[in-house]
Amino acid sequence: MTPAPAPSADRRIRGLRPEKPRVDPRRPIGFEVEVERQADGRLLDSLTVFLAGRECPFTCVFCDLWRYTTDAPTPPGAIPEQIRIALDATRDHRRFGGQIKLYNASNYFDARAVPPADDPEVIRLVEDFESVVVECHAKLIGPRCFSFAERLGGRLQVAMGFETAHPEALDRLNKRVGLEDLRRAAARLRDAGIGLRGFVLVGTPFIPREGALRWVERSVAFALEQGAEQVVLIPVRGGEGELLRLEREGSFTPPSLDDIEAAVALCAPLAPGAVWVDGWDLERFAGDARDADFRIARLRNLQLSGAAPAAADAVP
Repeated sequence: MTPAPAPSADRRIRGLRPEKPRVDPRRPIGFEVEVERQADGRLLDSLTVFLAGRECPFTCVFCDLWRYTTDAPTPPGAIPEQIRIALDATRDHRRFGGQIKLYNASNYFDARAVPPADDPEVIRLVEDFESVVVECHAKLIGPRCFSFAERLGGRLQVAMGFETAHPEALDRLNKRVGLEDLRRAAARLRDAGIGLRGFVLVGTPFIPREGALRWVERSVAFALEQGAEQVVLIPVRGGEGELLRLEREGSFTPPSLDDIEAAVALCAPLAPGAVWVDGWDLERFAGDARDADFRIARLRNLQLSGAAPAAADAVP
């Protein structure tokens, strides 16, 4: 299913972007091995493969992942080839039976991003992993997802962007999804026995700064209520394009390191060990914060320790 277009918003957002870097659809953007806490508390080796492929059809206000995508549909066979490259390069750094995350800066079950004909080979390549995680928009959860899960040797978990439970802000993000869409998709995954991981924004555009942290808390609680086994907080990275325009008009304030720590301190107790912050590029939020290196390292360790760091400031 292809989303209905929102042409004026899409044109504006895309028109403010810098030039897209060239991406080779036959090679992964990158890959890394880390240790990640599972829903049952176990720590598993986790291989993340950042796949190259077709850009997401949803032009979200806050997204900068379009940089790692192509304009043309992903060629058949390219996704398995990328996974093979990552598996071969990391074989000596992984223990058998861990987790693999296939993140494609788009939607795994969009046929233009990951050709359905590649599913059997992908399933064969990941057969030794006990957990397989893919990203997908709520409106693209359907029969292909359920069939993929049934054929896997391990368990499928879908990472889905909840973004915010603030209904007006969610509508203005150009994600073309509402709270009921999120509820419906989560219920379908739950009924099929498929795991759910939620992404929630810190620094969501269109939410006034006063009370913004409380909306992060409500958003995490909403994702947990829909059955999310883990919730990852994603600080919104501003500085260019549509976000810079929104910042200039007063509709967006980039989060600070203090904001991120306060959000974690507020939300982690909702599900101890299951709520943490995405550690990628946290340095850009540090500014001139004191002890920034220590504080960032502590945030990155949260998903392993399960302990919430103290907030830098009181939550308003």
